[in-house]
Amino acid sequence: MKIKLLFLSLIVTVVVHAQDFKPYKVKSGKITYEKLKYSTHSGYSNKNGIETSYSKQVPYVAEQVIYYWDEFGDTAFEETYQVSKFGGKLLPEKVKIEERLWADEHRYYFSFKENKVSDDAYHLRIKCRENFQYYQVIDSWIETLYMGTEKSGSKEILGKQADYYNISKYHDIYAWKGLVLKDEDFSTRGSNGPRNTIERAKIAVEIDTISALNKEIFNPIWLKRERLYKSLNNQKIVELFDGRQDVLFQADNINGFRVRKNDILLFVTTKLAVGKLQILNIDPNQITIKYQLYNSNGFKLDTRDSYKIKDSSLVNMDNITYKKSTNTELDFKYEKSIIIPQNNISILLLKPSRSKSLEIPKFRRKH
Repeated sequence: MKIKLLFLSLIVTVVVHAQDFKPYKVKSGKITYEKLKYSTHSGYSNKNGIETSYSKQVPYVAEQVIYYWDEFGDTAFEETYQVSKFGGKLLPEKVKIEERLWADEHRYYFSFKENKVSDDAYHLRIKCRENFQYYQVIDSWIETLYMGTEKSGSKEILGKQADYYNISKYHDIYAWKGLVLKDEDFSTRGSNGPRNTIERAKIAVEIDTISALNKEIFNPIWLKRERLYKSLNNQKIVELFDGRQDVLFQADNINGFRVRKNDILLFVTTKLAVGKLQILNIDPNQITIKYQLYNSNGFKLDTRDSYKIKDSSLVNMDNITYKKSTNTELDFKYEKSIIIPQNNISILLLKPSRSKSLEIPKFRRKH
């Protein structure tokens, strides 16, 4: 009987462990934050003929953050906008600078300036999984991530009673039902000294837990594009070359073709390496790409997440940094947004990279 109970207990533990970790007590919603920075204002005051100096920290809104979550926090998405320059001078209009997505054990980050995606570990979720039983008993992601921390007070923020956590002498958090409503960072007097002045803060200014969410925000277009690019290994590229001309458009050897931002191109080099590249940015005097090369056995030869090619450049993809390539080693010329193949090599646009779905359609045999 004891063995059966132990076995059942083990099954229950495994099933619960496999469930999503649900860090919040609210199913879904949206929070708008203001990220504050502080500038030091110094001056002199004169009172009764006595002049004294003063210094004070003056806050200004540097960024606006809009945070969405669903399924009690199992999935979350965030948009960040810059609203002012350093020191607090407001921009004419806010500018979106980055987006983040938290899903499974991944934290995806997208930079609009660089048009690049990074995929980092979701440390909070991993910590809660590694300390699963503790997390289940404590029922708090904050007390699991910052072990030894306990709530030590409360404060009303946006009509919600938020629990106060003194994480360290550098850091305070106020959270309502697991949702952070205020996050503050402080400086100290020396490395081992007491807390000094506040340096930055993230404060909720609006919360909505009633309106329905558009679930598409949790599947951003930049992540679809990144998954399409990553799916193109050596085998897949060769398969497309051999049997999927319907999804490819070949550049003319004389006139080339005009590329667009985010295009994905497939190619074969003069040394018969197979490759893929994505257009990250197109500027007046240069183009920025990322690329991957494979040899005939499918092994990776060279890869770069960002590489700039100046206008009117001749490019040898087999040795992209070498400046003394012979004419017979050149793969293409880049000029004013146009890529022109050299030495009759094949450069092809992957047409689905210009589609909304960003998916390669399944092959259908004609009967």
